[in-house]
Amino acid sequence: MRTHPLPFFLALLLTACAARPDETPPFVGVTQPAGGAVAKGQAVIVEGYAFDDTGVVSVSAGGTEVLPKDARGKKLVRFRFKLEAPKAGRVRVKIVARDAAGHTRSRELALILDRAAPKVKIERVEDADGRLRIVGVATDDVEVDRVVVQYGKTTSRLNLPKGKTVRFYVEVPAKEARIIAVDAVGQRTEAVAKALTKP
Repeated sequence: MRTHPLPFFLALLLTACAARPDETPPFVGVTQPAGGAVAKGQAVIVEGYAFDDTGVVSVSAGGTEVLPKDARGKKLVRFRFKLEAPKAGRVRVKIVARDAAGHTRSRELALILDRAAPKVKIERVEDADGRLRIVGVATDDVEVDRVVVQYGKTTSRLNLPKGKTVRFYVEVPAKEARIIAVDAVGQRTEAVAKALTKP
């Protein structure tokens, strides 16, 4: 099983503090995911560590104990838990570590959970002199990262801002094109726009 290496400065700190009275709360670190990260779905695995020269006796996340019993009291402990949110979007979890002397330190982890693929709506298609004009909107519950148009062998990313609602207008020299919306975790949805067939 692969583990995260203990930073050298942590080892030095533990050695230096071993002979002194405990006057400081434990240190809490999160190794994954990074704060502010975007994760797919409504659940994500959080991993981290805590250390203190008198021993870490408790680590809780959102009020729930996540430190294994056999690790309690050790100077350096690792924890792992599954964060499940009731809905997608921005979530925060408070991680609190407590040492044997009763000192506590907390760390807030902020994440973005994206559970659904974006949506693409083609609102208008016009065929003018062999060029296809396409107007529409892409939406996502968290953020539309990019909108791409494909026609023939050409793929082109549209120069648009990111956001939950992104409107687009594109003109291509073709009779058919695909509009593809991609969100921050790579989920994608596409819609086909075709020139209207004249009666």
